[in-house]
Amino acid sequence: MDVVRLFNPLSIGQQHHLNRALRALFNLCELLGFDRDSLDSLRKAIPKDQIGIDLKVPEETEIVRSLIRSPEMPMRYRALWNLCLDSGLRLIEAAGIINGFDPGGLQQVGDICLYEVASFRGSKQAYYAFFTDSTLKLIQAVKEKIGSLNGEFYDTHKVTRMKYLRKFAFDMMTSEQLNIPESVADFIEGRIPKTVGARHYMRLKRKAEQYYPRYAEYLATLRSKAGLN
Repeated sequence: MDVVRLFNPLSIGQQHHLNRALRALFNLCELLGFDRDSLDSLRKAIPKDQIGIDLKVPEETEIVRSLIRSPEMPMRYRALWNLCLDSGLRLIEAAGIINGFDPGGLQQVGDICLYEVASFRGSKQAYYAFFTDSTLKLIQAVKEKIGSLNGEFYDTHKVTRMKYLRKFAFDMMTSEQLNIPESVADFIEGRIPKTVGARHYMRLKRKAEQYYPRYAEYLATLRSKAGLN
């Protein structure tokens, strides 16, 4: 029951990590001479991982409802949520931008903002963050560092989880409505091959600057529906 209680309040991702950690601990205990039957009873209490691909993509109405509620969030998390919506970046990269924001890394191309990220974590890469001027104002207003998020945050503020904003952004960019090429949407979200050549990289950057305003205009309509413009 102690093992069961450890897992009960955790998210699926947290359960996955605790699952691995406890199994490693019990294996070590067995090597150190602890009773195997007792350890096996503890192993059986560990819940199985939930296997499968999360296919959820938020609907536009859900995003608008979240935008309506977003002013109730602390400024640092409001900026983070909007940056994830605008850029489609991973949460860890978006938080890093806000926590270490340097105006010197900012470029403005027409009405859109580019911020140099240069984040490379194995196969996960991000060259630039693309976002709107309204989100830039939120980032500039942040006074505190972003800490960890948990399920309680989303239960309190009733907004779409930020991990789903990446899916929403890509789905919308590549939709028939905006018709942004997948290769460009991938570049905007930091999803490009590690071996991309310099000429190909510069072409994608130019294409992203050309196409991103379509998504930025779409975001403006959503914020207008939420009464934020």
